[in-house]
Amino acid sequence: MNSNACIIFDIDGVLIDTRKSYNRTIKKTVEYLVKYMDPTIKNGRALVSDELIFKFRKSGMFNNDTDTSYAFVLGILSGPSKFSDLHFFIEYITDNATAKGITSVENYISTYSENHLKKIRKLINYPGDIHSSILTRLFDEYLYGPSLFKKQHNTIPKYYFGKPLIENDKILMRHSTIKKILNFFERRVGIVSGRSRLAAEYSMKTLFKFFDNSGSIYLDDEKRERSKPDPSALIKCIKRFGVSNALYVGDSTEDLFMVQRAKKVSNINIELIGVCASNVRSNQVRNLFKSNGTSLIVRDVNELPNILNKVMTQF
Repeated sequence: MNSNACIIFDIDGVLIDTRKSYNRTIKKTVEYLVKYMDPTIKNGRALVSDELIFKFRKSGMFNNDTDTSYAFVLGILSGPSKFSDLHFFIEYITDNATAKGITSVENYISTYSENHLKKIRKLINYPGDIHSSILTRLFDEYLYGPSLFKKQHNTIPKYYFGKPLIENDKILMRHSTIKKILNFFERRVGIVSGRSRLAAEYSMKTLFKFFDNSGSIYLDDEKRERSKPDPSALIKCIKRFGVSNALYVGDSTEDLFMVQRAKKVSNINIELIGVCASNVRSNQVRNLFKSNGTSLIVRDVNELPNILNKVMTQF
């Protein structure tokens, strides 16, 4: 046990496998909007692959999946008419997305077709809330489904009335793992996630009760400016636990950037534990973690108890 440390978790990709929920929501949102805005474009969803979604996230500024959806819509509607050329156009955009996030995509589109950009931005009105932006509303309707959408936003859906895609989430962390971690940190275990609290609680099910919600922040319920990699939410959670040492468990570039920024602007000793599965995409993140000084990397969140004894001696 350690009385001077806490541990904070990301959810997506760490506690929950989201490939069949959030990734599918991106694809469905893009497919609907492309058809809605330009019916001549066929099979727009085929241009939104898991690989290209990953490339956007790898830039470190696409933690918000509605941003990713917006970037795809911009690229598909502004690109060349030939499908094969359009595929390469979208791939180029993902390869060149920068730390400026959607602004970097808008800047590139404006050099290619400024008129298209202006038209799309006017119709979509992104970023905006569910009342002002069709993209934001569509994404949440697909993700939550009718019942949860009403619970989250206190209004009924307009476009989607089917099964919530969030039901496809798969829990990764075992109960035995979190119980061991709670003992290490005297129950100072929290969450900083891009999700809403409703989405977290729904998908984590009985796992949710083990986390201290006074030391947790769900960024989809916060102002957009506080999204990762902004460090303010992470610092706030750590301070709520009243400790000077912390571990953050994440799996993405924005998690790395958030921890780096938190270390720069606070007097808290914060270290990242990277979760990187054994596959080509995760190996790219693993290499990024290693090149930025992250020495604690696991393939699976359930490996954590086996390394915490070594880690805790540093505090």
